[in-house]
Amino acid sequence: MRALLQNLPLKIASLGLAVLLWFVIAGEKTSEMGLQVPVELQNFPRDLELTGDPVDKVEVRLRASPGVMQQLGPSEVSAQIDLAGAGEGERIVHLTADAIRVPFGVTVVRITPAIITLNFERTLQKVLPVRPRVLGRPAPGHEVAEVVSEPSEIRVSGPKSRVMEVESAFTEAISVDGAQTAVVDDVNIGLEDPVLRIQGSPRVRVTARVREAQEKRTFESLVVSPRGGAASVQPQAVRVVVRGPSGVIKRLRPGDLRPFVELSGGGAAPRRAPVAVEIAPGNAGATIVEVVPPEVTLRPLRGKTE
Repeated sequence: MRALLQNLPLKIASLGLAVLLWFVIAGEKTSEMGLQVPVELQNFPRDLELTGDPVDKVEVRLRASPGVMQQLGPSEVSAQIDLAGAGEGERIVHLTADAIRVPFGVTVVRITPAIITLNFERTLQKVLPVRPRVLGRPAPGHEVAEVVSEPSEIRVSGPKSRVMEVESAFTEAISVDGAQTAVVDDVNIGLEDPVLRIQGSPRVRVTARVREAQEKRTFESLVVSPRGGAASVQPQAVRVVVRGPSGVIKRLRPGDLRPFVELSGGGAAPRRAPVAVEIAPGNAGATIVEVVPPEVTLRPLRGKTE
């Protein structure tokens, strides 16, 4: 009792001040305010992806004294959803006042929407081919022979259903306008689905190989010569189709193409043999596209040599 009576006047004054403060606060008017607040997803599972159109913000109706409300900052309020234990599929979340982080003295009156549906999918990775792109036209008399990227493949990740749908990645276009030789450039990679993510570097090196424009030309009735012995050849002549740089193909003459067949090791019996074509030196870039017919019949001639 003696301890209770010590400093009694001071204790009475403190109690009176507390009562007075309570009456002041109780009598103070309250204010309400609506805020758009972010939805904070806590303990997000590592191997899951949020799909669909997730709700990023909710509207919260708050009540507090005018003084508290005036000092309330947007960063002080958020809707918190705990995803610990969440699995693949649909999850329905009911937002209550307990899920809203607010400063002391602020009351949550209403949340809109109060129910949120979240859809989760497993994270999937996939290797995609890179599709390099070019724009423009090479110099007259030239063409793009090949366009390649290094690396030629990349790895992407994202929601399983979206990863399964994508077939390739593409690059920023490199210009070959007026080019006569190869064009090389380092460019960024793009994906048709912005939800997907590129694993590793988002850049590749693209090479567009530019060459002299190619042309085809057909040579008729070129005589097939047997090599390694004497034989009759049926048919005796073939048609040869050649492809290569326009300048080279234009100056080719029938004598520059020499169809032949090998007799050595074939025995004395008639047989079918493939026709090969030799191209005379000085015609770099010219290649044989087709020989018609591709085979001829050989009948070795006894007692005769080439």
